[in-house]
Amino acid sequence: MLRDKIINAINEVGFDEYQEISSVDINFADAVFASCKTNTCGNYGQNYSCPPLSGDMDANKQRFLKYDHAIILNKIMFLGEYYEKMETSTMEVLALLDQLRDKLEADPVMIAGPGGCNLCPECAAKTVENCRFPEKKRYSLEGSGIDIVAMSRKLGMTYNAGDKKVGFFMMVLY
Repeated sequence: MLRDKIINAINEVGFDEYQEISSVDINFADAVFASCKTNTCGNYGQNYSCPPLSGDMDANKQRFLKYDHAIILNKIMFLGEYYEKMETSTMEVLALLDQLRDKLEADPVMIAGPGGCNLCPECAAKTVENCRFPEKKRYSLEGSGIDIVAMSRKLGMTYNAGDKKVGFFMMVLY
């Protein structure tokens, strides 16, 4: 069964928590989607999986809601005494996410995570070319308008782990 395969892959890769939900329970928020325009992540208009290039809020909702089920997972990372490990922690989480994608590559799933698509060293959007791998695009939770902070709290998952630790969230849809 696909659900069992996903959960086994999550555990094998080494994520810290996961919760299963129906995709209709995903919390989309216009304010989260709109914040991408003013956010400092630098992906706005520079990455095909982020606004405005990923589509409007309705397109993003449809992309996620075509699946019936979702598993929200996280990895708790230490950011350093002065948050100096933020970049390396992010890279470690993305590497774990890549391992999960590799394990589920042949399955009918969509995996979304933090930040924009990182499949290519530089997104073709930056040079105004077509996406090189449109079927493999990696979507951002926040860039899709998902309020993962509110969802993690509602599900009792760890967002702020204290002592400069934070949960990085991802979602597997199937």
